[in-house]
Amino acid sequence: MNYAGIDLASKSSAVAVVDEQGNVMEQREVATDAGQLAKVLAPFAPVSVVVESSPLAEWACQVLEEAGHQAQIIDARAAKHLMDARKKTDRRDAQTLAQIVRSGWFQPVHRKSDSARLERTQLQGRQGLVRTYCSIDSQIRGLLRAHGICLGLVSKSRFAQRVRERAQQHSEALVAVLEPLLAVYEHSLEQAEAMKKQMQAQQREDELQQQLQSVPGVGPLTAKVFASTVDDPRRFANGEQVADYAGLTPGVTQSGERCVRGSITRQGDHLLRWHLVEAAHAMIRQGSDCRLKRWARQLAETKGAAKARVALARKLAIVLWRLWLKGERFEPEHGTTGAAA
Repeated sequence: MNYAGIDLASKSSAVAVVDEQGNVMEQREVATDAGQLAKVLAPFAPVSVVVESSPLAEWACQVLEEAGHQAQIIDARAAKHLMDARKKTDRRDAQTLAQIVRSGWFQPVHRKSDSARLERTQLQGRQGLVRTYCSIDSQIRGLLRAHGICLGLVSKSRFAQRVRERAQQHSEALVAVLEPLLAVYEHSLEQAEAMKKQMQAQQREDELQQQLQSVPGVGPLTAKVFASTVDDPRRFANGEQVADYAGLTPGVTQSGERCVRGSITRQGDHLLRWHLVEAAHAMIRQGSDCRLKRWARQLAETKGAAKARVALARKLAIVLWRLWLKGERFEPEHGTTGAAA
């Protein structure tokens, strides 16, 4: 068996191939193209290949497996520590990756299913639309302040109308200047809402989504993000690993008798973490009464609202994982789960 490491980049990628003794058999840079990647490894088949986690990693693994090779993904953060050196190049990184896969000293990253990857794309696409209209909202408010106009609190559905009304009171010329921005705002808002309705319609017949949404504060978007990000609940040994995966566990610095627990690591999936914290906020503010909500409110009185939200988000990650793993629904007074109907 031969081993290879590929340092992927958008235009070109560095490839290194080593044998079982670690001797370099091939090292070159090729175009990041399916045909070129398959071609450079063909003389050494079969090859066990490792690539760093990146937007191109899933595609590269599919290409390599179709060419008859074994392909795995390594966490980029873990690879960074292993490849830390004063002299760093793509060629050196590729060779280090090849030696890593030869030694087996790495933990492969979970590769999401096709359906989970498609759902994540849908969610991230909608998130981009939300960022667009929120950014334009702030920009328009700033432009209006230069003319002495303050909009105040206004819902997103009435924002464009309110801007036109206030700008009209100032001058027709100001309305004409803002109209292109308002058009983008209205279109991005309309498409974001349309995507949300489409996702909600898809979830009505999904039993898993109904299980997850049985938790107060967890809506369709949070349930969908959790399901598509976790993908397979059996890959986690316990709930603490799920919370850690979302970056919601405290960082720890320990040496000898000294052990300091800091703020959360924030090293997990940002989209999942953001939705879990939003779900925690919704539970505390609006959710139906349950043991978890009462616990979070008591914590807020002693530790503050922000820490209580994060702590509740961590518990929600664990509860949702258990619901999925056991096929159960949320039991308000037990704080965990009860048998599904």
